[in-house]
Amino acid sequence: MLGRAEIERIRSLVDAKAPVLSLYVALREVEAAPQGSKKKPYLIRAKETMKRLGVPETLMARVLERLEHDAPEALTRAIFAGEDFLEVFDLGVLLPVVDPVRGLVEARYGEPYLAPLLLALDEYERYAVVLLDRERWRVFEVFMGEIREALDAFRAVDPEAWRRLSEAKPGTPQGVQARGGAATDKFDRRLMAWTHRFYKALAADLERWLDEVGASRVILMGVAEETRYFETFLSKAARRKVVGHVGAPGGSRVPASAVLERVRPLIEAVEREEEMRLLDAIREKGVWGVGPVLEALGRGQVHVLAVPWDARTEVFYCPDQQLAGVSPEALSSVCNDPEKRLLKEIIADLALAWGARIEFMRGESGARLEKEFGGLAALLRW
Repeated sequence: MLGRAEIERIRSLVDAKAPVLSLYVALREVEAAPQGSKKKPYLIRAKETMKRLGVPETLMARVLERLEHDAPEALTRAIFAGEDFLEVFDLGVLLPVVDPVRGLVEARYGEPYLAPLLLALDEYERYAVVLLDRERWRVFEVFMGEIREALDAFRAVDPEAWRRLSEAKPGTPQGVQARGGAATDKFDRRLMAWTHRFYKALAADLERWLDEVGASRVILMGVAEETRYFETFLSKAARRKVVGHVGAPGGSRVPASAVLERVRPLIEAVEREEEMRLLDAIREKGVWGVGPVLEALGRGQVHVLAVPWDARTEVFYCPDQQLAGVSPEALSSVCNDPEKRLLKEIIADLALAWGARIEFMRGESGARLEKEFGGLAALLRW
């Protein structure tokens, strides 16, 4: 699973070894291969792109061989390659720099181009999915379309405690006393007291793990009564991270893939709601329109950029100064011959240069961004 440590590792590897090929390829394309071709469409486009950039034949052959003989399940592959190294990242999400419909491949040869990966780390939220089942509670980390099970999330809980909880579950639900005389009531009170302490310890363990991995959102999975009961043991800060409750898939040992499929629709809905809230906030105290936003970005005012997923607006760009505008005249004081570029080609570099976070928007929020805000909007620092 991609993290900042991995990116820092690749940065330290490639910074001293320019020229470097940075290649981003969409692996699930809508277009079919040209008639008569046996190669995957992205292979053809990757080869054409590298030829256009003047990538040496030997380096190109190594990259194409890796692309041709692997069968990744990812949506996007990022490759960084030089004379004596080749590093591959397979991502479970699409990146805005590639377009599977038009079949675009993004590549640069020279200085390493890590901006799309860095922005993806900032844009995508890290989710924790807590699965409450009868045998053992499990925690999954979901990030950028990938999922992994965190086997150490509840590491402080001993197996005997899990056994006692499992044996207690088939009886009376938590919070409800059984009927059956004083002896039964006394047993139930002891069981409730023990369960209370146990859940409190589990909540503390979970919160520690959330802080360790930097998960900002939590989904509780299982029987509704139990997940909502457990939520009451979380601190206020942790409860604010809970974005939903979902039922668990059937089966005694649910695979991670089934967990991901169950929570994916909720994650999509949460992300779209957050995008709409951001646009509401920009409407109240932000700036919008391509020209005004680029001006504010160049002054260092922009905190969050709202960008259409396919930002194909043409702008003018001064690469040395990391500034852009809607016309050459808007940049006349900083460079004499600005380049004409698509906004999507330079927005990652601009955001990183000026310390802005990007939210790429699709669907309903993307349509609203285009219609109400002129295709680019920003929340300001001041």
